[in-house]
Amino acid sequence: MPDFTRCPVIDNHAHVLEPEKAALEPIWLAREFFHGIADIPTAGVAKSKLWGASDELLLHFPHMGVVLTAVCQLAKLFGCEPTLEAVTAERNRRTAATGLAGYAKMLYDDARIVCSIMDSNLPIGDPILDLTPGRKLRLLQMDPLLQKLLGTSGSYAELLRLFQAAVEKAIREDGFVGIKSHLGELVGFGFPPVEADEAERIHGAAAAGDGEAFKKLYMAVWLATMLQAQEIGFPIHIHTGITGGLWNGSVAQCDPFLLVPILRQPRFLKTRLILLHAGHPWMQHAGMMAHTFPHVWVDIGWTTPWASQRIVEVYRDVLGLTPLSKLVIGSGGHGSPEVSWLAAKLAQIALGEVLTDSVRLGLMAEKDAERTGRMILHDNAARLYGLKS
Repeated sequence: MPDFTRCPVIDNHAHVLEPEKAALEPIWLAREFFHGIADIPTAGVAKSKLWGASDELLLHFPHMGVVLTAVCQLAKLFGCEPTLEAVTAERNRRTAATGLAGYAKMLYDDARIVCSIMDSNLPIGDPILDLTPGRKLRLLQMDPLLQKLLGTSGSYAELLRLFQAAVEKAIREDGFVGIKSHLGELVGFGFPPVEADEAERIHGAAAAGDGEAFKKLYMAVWLATMLQAQEIGFPIHIHTGITGGLWNGSVAQCDPFLLVPILRQPRFLKTRLILLHAGHPWMQHAGMMAHTFPHVWVDIGWTTPWASQRIVEVYRDVLGLTPLSKLVIGSGGHGSPEVSWLAAKLAQIALGEVLTDSVRLGLMAEKDAERTGRMILHDNAARLYGLKS
């Protein structure tokens, strides 16, 4: 039956590792997997998961399902007791001996992660990027670029010209392979389309801080970027679904189905759009979108590894509807290398389980199951980004 534990993995969505994570207390290793809101707001700390935590909240961190999975898998790798304290002590011993980069390389080699698509505007060669092992490709972050240019542009026409020039330079000259956006959180997928004439009228209000005007401006730029992506030939990665933390708008506005009125327009049919996080918890919706629209792909990131205790069911939901040639594996990894490592390990485990069942039940030939696992872990992303073996 299919075994994918030695199959190479391309992590389709990751963030940078952080040097200060070389040594961690056990509770902070657990907090690496926390995407909720801590209960003691801290002045000057924007990320709510990094606020202070009461003793009551600290009690819950080690009991998250994904933390128990991380402890189990790390203990197997390290050959130590399966406790948070034991695996943290061993990982700290290893980072002290080899540095965070050396420790990360050991983990990535174990999980066969050969390439990471980095959600980062940092230039290649930046020491922070160098902490992540293997080949690295970068996604241009739309939101900070737009915010920066909004403050210096005198009109929507100027803003769009500057924005698209920066995008073209990033793709053609600086080696970026796509753009990442947060349309759902900042605007909402159900927001009506906004064209250039309306965006021009509200540019001044958006620049002055009017929230509703900014939503219209963002939507106009996003639609224009959808067309630019066709001209230059890059995919757009869009955050879909819910991954925890504070939320500015309605969480229901991140259901991938709400993108249908835009994506059904013929002018966008050649723009490759990657639904990050598989629309969690609307995974079947994301799969149906990829089935329906020729230009929509699904990334099973964040759910891998956060939904660890249901990882097999999650994969069944997504594989059941999505064309298997349009599925990629991401982690949403950040901070510490354990996140990306665990995502790759769980992807290999889940695919092995789901595809073995497909073979056992006569739903797929064994050779097709083996090819499908390799495609989802590596080959689909390699084709998407034009990577050579």
